[in-house]
Amino acid sequence: MMIIVSLIFHKVKILFSVKNMSKKNNTLSSKILTDSNEILKYLQIGISLPIWPEFNKYILHDLNYFNAKSIILEHCGNPAANVLVYSDDAETLYFGYFGTINHNRQYISYLLDELLKYAKKNNYNSVRGPINIPTVIYGWGFMARGSEEDLYAGKPVNPPIYQELFLKRGFQIRLEEFSWEGHYLKFDPYKIQRLDFSKYEYFTPKDWNELMELKADFLKINARNMPDSGKVTPSIAALFDNYADFVFRYGGPFMLFFVRHIPTGKIVACGSLLPNPFRKDAKGRYDSFVAYTWAVDKIHRKNNLIILMWGSTSLQTWKRKLRYLLVVTGNEEASLFSKFAKLVNLQVRRRHLVLDLSL
Repeated sequence: MMIIVSLIFHKVKILFSVKNMSKKNNTLSSKILTDSNEILKYLQIGISLPIWPEFNKYILHDLNYFNAKSIILEHCGNPAANVLVYSDDAETLYFGYFGTINHNRQYISYLLDELLKYAKKNNYNSVRGPINIPTVIYGWGFMARGSEEDLYAGKPVNPPIYQELFLKRGFQIRLEEFSWEGHYLKFDPYKIQRLDFSKYEYFTPKDWNELMELKADFLKINARNMPDSGKVTPSIAALFDNYADFVFRYGGPFMLFFVRHIPTGKIVACGSLLPNPFRKDAKGRYDSFVAYTWAVDKIHRKNNLIILMWGSTSLQTWKRKLRYLLVVTGNEEASLFSKFAKLVNLQVRRRHLVLDLSL
């Protein structure tokens, strides 16, 4: 009898120990990192695109500029999830790099709670994201179901559980972004007989110094003509040099282009491309890019300057063996762009969602 009681007691002890161990293993906690170099170590948890050391200077620039912080979720003291938080005003808290190990539902919910607690504690009026600074490399948005999942600059990959949980918590879709992609067709706009570009000059800066001379015009034209859906990254003017340096390093000066109105000498249109360092051809050369910004002053829009810019740019990119193109549009521009997309052989291959919550 004593032996039976002893065995029963031993089993209960084991069960009690296992229960406590299980409870301990499910212990979740969070901490906030403020040092940029420490934050850098955890960003890969929350992004599918690789955090290569050669990108560190671009990432650290933006982290330091925004005084960004990371909320780290820990499971039994081990990092399990991360979200970057930052702002450029007292109204909106931006977040980026939101991700968890194995896309665990419990971790996502817990980290979302911590994000909202942080926003409320610091008296923000809204929360917006994901916007992964520097956006020229890591982009923005949760990827929608059915999208292509290959690596591409600015196009993070995630399962839909993220946006599903965010939307259940009251977040709204602020921006639905479409990525039009394909092996595009080039053309020379000056050979289109029905169009007259004799009053306009398309050109690209010859070097960094000339770009800096044109910087004010670039920012002014984009600020004046960019639709609200295109204004995603906060403080873009302050980040211009950092982003332009990335473009020069992995692309070249030809990726920033301008149109001058010859009679007045004024810059009336401009645009930019982004290199895609995550893809190369069989010879190890970069073979793709992103058409990033396009802006034309209102009084010159009827003169087909978008065609002038794209045609001239396509000749530049084709010459450099960049044969695959990705163009981004917001929902409101998608229908307008669709006709042009068909002409140059592009199709929608992915969608990304930027979400917003009013507190």
